[in-house]
Amino acid sequence: MYLSDMALMKYLNKKNSLYHGKILELRESVANWLSYIPHTFPHYTRHTVEHSEEIILQISKMLFKDNDQEQAILRLSSAEAFIIMASALLHDTGMVVSDQEKIKILQSEEWNLWVSRSGAKRWNEIMGIREDNSIEISTRNFIADLQTRYLIAEYIRKTHHLKAVDIMTQNHTLLGKFSFDDPSLFRTITDICVAHGLSSYELDDSEKYPERRDIRGEEVNVKFLALLLRIGDLLDMSYDRACPLLMNAACPLPADSLAHWTQYQRITHRLTATDSIEITAKCNTQDEHRFLQDWCQWLVDEMKNTSIIMSKATRHSNWIVPSVSMGTLNSSIKIEPSISATYIPSEWKLELDQDMVFQRLISDVYQSEKDFLRELLQNALDATRCKLIEDLKNKGDDVPTFTNQISEHIREKYPINITLEEIAIQSPLSQEEHLKQLLVIEDNGLGMDTEIIKKYFLQVGRSYYTSEEFQRKFSFKPNSQFGVGFLSVFAVSEHITVETFKPSSFRGEGPISLCLTSPRSYLLTDKGSRKKSGTKISLILKKEFSKNELYSLLNKWCKKIEFPIFLNELGTQSVINSEEVNQFTYEIESLEENKKFVTSVYFIDEKDVFGEIYVTHLNDNNKDDWSQWNWINYQYENSHPIAIKPNSPRNLTCINGIAYSEFEASGPFSFRIDYRGEYLKPNLSRQHMDRENHLDNPVIYNRFIAILNEHLSSTPIDTMNNKWIYINKIINSEPRIIKSFQDTPIIRVFISGKPKLLSPNEISKFNKFYTFSINSYHKKYSINEIQEILNSIKEPVLLDMDLFRIADNIIPYYERAISKITSINENYFHLTLWTTAKATYLRKFINSNDYDYHRFTYSLAKHDNKNIIGLRLFDSRRSRKNREVLVLNLNNILVKWLIKVNSALEERSDFLITNAYNKILELLKTPITIDGYESDILNDHINKWREIKGLPSQFLPPKIIIDKSMFFTSYR
Repeated sequence: MYLSDMALMKYLNKKNSLYHGKILELRESVANWLSYIPHTFPHYTRHTVEHSEEIILQISKMLFKDNDQEQAILRLSSAEAFIIMASALLHDTGMVVSDQEKIKILQSEEWNLWVSRSGAKRWNEIMGIREDNSIEISTRNFIADLQTRYLIAEYIRKTHHLKAVDIMTQNHTLLGKFSFDDPSLFRTITDICVAHGLSSYELDDSEKYPERRDIRGEEVNVKFLALLLRIGDLLDMSYDRACPLLMNAACPLPADSLAHWTQYQRITHRLTATDSIEITAKCNTQDEHRFLQDWCQWLVDEMKNTSIIMSKATRHSNWIVPSVSMGTLNSSIKIEPSISATYIPSEWKLELDQDMVFQRLISDVYQSEKDFLRELLQNALDATRCKLIEDLKNKGDDVPTFTNQISEHIREKYPINITLEEIAIQSPLSQEEHLKQLLVIEDNGLGMDTEIIKKYFLQVGRSYYTSEEFQRKFSFKPNSQFGVGFLSVFAVSEHITVETFKPSSFRGEGPISLCLTSPRSYLLTDKGSRKKSGTKISLILKKEFSKNELYSLLNKWCKKIEFPIFLNELGTQSVINSEEVNQFTYEIESLEENKKFVTSVYFIDEKDVFGEIYVTHLNDNNKDDWSQWNWINYQYENSHPIAIKPNSPRNLTCINGIAYSEFEASGPFSFRIDYRGEYLKPNLSRQHMDRENHLDNPVIYNRFIAILNEHLSSTPIDTMNNKWIYINKIINSEPRIIKSFQDTPIIRVFISGKPKLLSPNEISKFNKFYTFSINSYHKKYSINEIQEILNSIKEPVLLDMDLFRIADNIIPYYERAISKITSINENYFHLTLWTTAKATYLRKFINSNDYDYHRFTYSLAKHDNKNIIGLRLFDSRRSRKNREVLVLNLNNILVKWLIKVNSALEERSDFLITNAYNKILELLKTPITIDGYESDILNDHINKWREIKGLPSQFLPPKIIIDKSMFFTSYR
């Protein structure tokens, strides 16, 4: 069917002729562009403009009955119709890659990283082909080149949806200015094109994929259009997508591509309509069957997800997604073997030993048998959240995304009650009574009916909170996701009673009571007596809680919960609430006059991230100083016998209010964060989680930078002489923020003797610069003396002392080489010239994984004083990172000999000589680092080389007397 004959296109023509004309124009431009895709992807099925048109046709069939533009099942705006067709035409533009771009890919660091990880297996196979001497050289190179071509295509395919944005940006004019130069329209089309390559959860980004956006005066549901493109892409299963002529041209196909081509030719029936999607296929091989079934399952999952999303949409929520199913007798998708097929399809699956699986899930998943309490608590919290949202909706009130955003006076009406008491249990054999602990967890949540009990509560691995029903009704992300948490109670109890009532159930069953004794026992169900919504779980415990243990566990876990927990622990009553900010903020006077320690708090409440950032700092004469962490944490306590180091808050990670990790902060900044969205998800055991680097989360990072910038703008430390040092100290405390200061002037540089503050990015652009080092033994230099030297140098100069002041992860000389070192005033001062040339080194002959390999690495550079053997530039003792640079003088006779020995050992290995050579490099470390200290030991070692019998002439050391004057250590 031609594009102009499709109902969607006719509909657009009627609604907006300008948009209609632009689509026709864009189609011609894109057709030429997409025709180049087979050059890179000859082994792929059709991705030309015909593929784009087929997507439009499939979307049109879902939205219009009988291909009639007058029978639209929902009211698209003309902008929506235009955008979805433009996106369909443009979505694969990122698959066009020139040969020149492919060469750049092969030379890129990203390619090297990819073929060392996910592409490693195939890349190693290609390298193996090239080295296979059993194959004639021209043949193996041809095969290897062909396979490399396929591997490049795979690399491009993984990111082609992102590359499409660059293509559309750079070629907007060539593509007919499809967005009418409207930035919002352009962004919408590019974002939708990107969406076809994203994971489904990434469409939750409401900034990129809002359900309502005003474009050129019309309302557009961007998320809806993104979903349509994804479905239309999957529905292109037409037989000519696997054209035999193209297949012949692409042969030899990779082994894993053939079935991808032939699967479409096995389809005997296809139907896409507004109410249903039907597919019937007769496959010849197992691979065709498997690939087609996987593809159709992807389609079914995508349609199911779309149905959930659109049922809650603010625009087009009335769209009923076409029904599609597979795997059952009356499924709309049927994949079967053809008459000539020899394979037999089956539903064979891995069988599990139920007893062993229960054992693992009940006893082996959790660190502590008391973790069952957290599982029950999380279930109660999720059920309570559901009930609160349901009640607010029934009242017609506005419902925020997360229940912790609802006012406290409403939330406090939904408490969770936990009771621990002792009861007498009579033994059925001896008739004697024994005291046992009874634990009761009761919520006022949603409750359960028999359908939920049957479909979810009794199904291991299936959770109501991942069901379509839940996702249609609720938007929050629950903790209960795996459907196995309740099993943990069987590790501590053999007598479990569940009383539940769901008044909102359409079944009208009333309260239900359940009794369980093990995961494999028969379930006893009875009518319950519960009067209000919610669930009450009672456990007779096999092992008792110790005194106050229950209270301690709840306090440990319930750091950010939004509902009160009333605890009655063996008669002692208490309330567990979310932690309060005043637990962590304080002002404490120090022993030093006019100085006090302060912990300030800054709140986060953005998107799905909640919590606080705390800053522990010094207040000096009413001026806040965030740069004194080292003094506060390491020095103050030792300054006086009664000085006590102030405590700073610990870092905390919560998911939906429940704590998962808590650990000491390593600097003045502490993050106590509650994640309530997709960013951080609990694992099965709810523990063993890595410590979360909170600043990796963009929301937290941006908030932190805003707080920091506000502080920097208000702090009195605002002169050029010290503010840059102050900023560097803060970066040192939190190194990850350096990326926000790449364009900030925080490095002092002298140019023609005048100081100037430059940014790291400006420094990185220098082709060359000097560092100025001062001999630590020369104490009588004057500022005027240094200034006179600096005045004479036109190029940028960095002082040693300034390098100590910048943050550890700012290393201006990184990836630069020392060109030469010049001594001034009898070696009192040294100028080191750094350039962008490739650096040369001298290292020990040790495996690169060995720590010593890096520790005894020396830069090679010329020093104008031939007597000097080695130098240490910069002092690393005050730095957490290895800043020091150890240099050997290429003009020194001993260094020249070491280079000659190194070259000889590289050509021919000699174990004894190699060991002796390594020893010299070890002995050089101390005199270079500490002003010639232990140079006599090095001298003695060199002399003993001459005593080695039979030493070849090239290994004979020069006649030299080594003393401490031959070494220079920079300012410290």
